[in-house]
Parts: sequence; structure tokens; C-alpha cells
Amino acid sequence: LIAIILLIALIAAVFILISQRPEYPDINTPIPWKGNENAKVLVEEFSDFQCPACISTEPYVEQIFNQYKDRIKFQYRQFPLPMHQYGRPAAEASICSADFGKFWEYHNALFKANGKLDSESLVKIAKTVGIEDAEFKNCLYSGKKQALVQNEIDEGSQRGVEGTPTFFVNKEKVEGTRLSEIIANLKSRIEKKLKEAEQ
Repeated sequence: LIAIILLIALIAAVFILISQRPEYPDINTPIPWKGNENAKVLVEEFSDFQCPACISTEPYVEQIFNQYKDRIKFQYRQFPLPMHQYGRPAAEASICSADFGKFWEYHNALFKANGKLDSESLVKIAKTVGIEDAEFKNCLYSGKKQALVQNEIDEGSQRGVEGTPTFFVNKEKVEGTRLSEIIANLKSRIEKKLKEAEQ
């Protein structure tokens, strides 16, 4: 009897929690990309906004993108790691920012926050890139982006992503043990695929 009462109380609590979430439309947010939409070379980065390695690697990734931006299509893929408390909320927030056409501005600001990604900070960062406060909160607190983040994690896991950052060039995983090696291998793989595309 006690177990039944506890179960009913739990169901009621979940219902109240869900009913308190703000309304936000179901928007099929596409995977964010930049560069040349029609490029024959696709670069994907599976990353986590709270990951120290991702934060330190970001300037080098930006350098590589700027060097090849007219010849590659670059996609940012969500892969928040379970040990990072704010990784998943930050991933959801970044997808919300895409709904307002501000993904890359928000993406850059999140990495510059250097891991300070609590709920209040996520909203403040949105304001700094020009996203309206109330609408952003509705998206972030609605839970509507949770499934999209999980889909990204599931895909990454299926493709062999175990940590972040992990890069793919034309769906081929870039290997390496140290970050400096991974970045060097990323650049050489891009060069290789660009040459192959020109043949």
C-alpha cells in the first residue's frame, strides 16, 4: 500500500513539473553549419561546451575553419559528456540560440565563458548576443531541445565518439592521442580530402 501511495505521489510530482514548463513550439532545428554549403568536404566536430579540452582547442579549430572556409562545410555536433554538470543544458541552450538565428555568436560566447554555464549565465550570454530574454527562457526551460541533444549523443556514440572534441572529415574519424596531434591530423585530413575532390 505504501509503495502504491509513493508511486502515485511520484506520478503527480512529474505531472506538476511538466505542466509548469513554459510553452514553446516544436521546431525541427537543423544541425548548425558554416562555410560553403555545397562543399565536397564536410568537417564535423562533436564537442561539449564545458569540456576543458574543447575550450582550449577552439581557437585552433577557428583558425583551421578560417583557412578553408570557402572550401569546406563545417558542422558543430552536440556531445555533452555525463561528468559535466552544465554540458547538456548548454547544448540545449545553443540549439535554442539557433532558433533565433544566433547559433555561432552564442557558440563562441559559450566557449569564452570558460565553463561558467549555470542557468543564469546561459540566459545572460543569450542577451549579450542579442536574443530576447523571455523567448529564450521559454525555449531553454521548455525541455523541447532535450531529444535533439540526445539524438546527437546517440549518433556520436554509434560512430565511435568516446570523448570530446572528436572530428570527422567526410564521415571518417580523425584519430590522435594528444590534442596537438588531433589538430594536426585534422588539418592534413582536410588537405587530403580537398585534393581528392579536385581530381
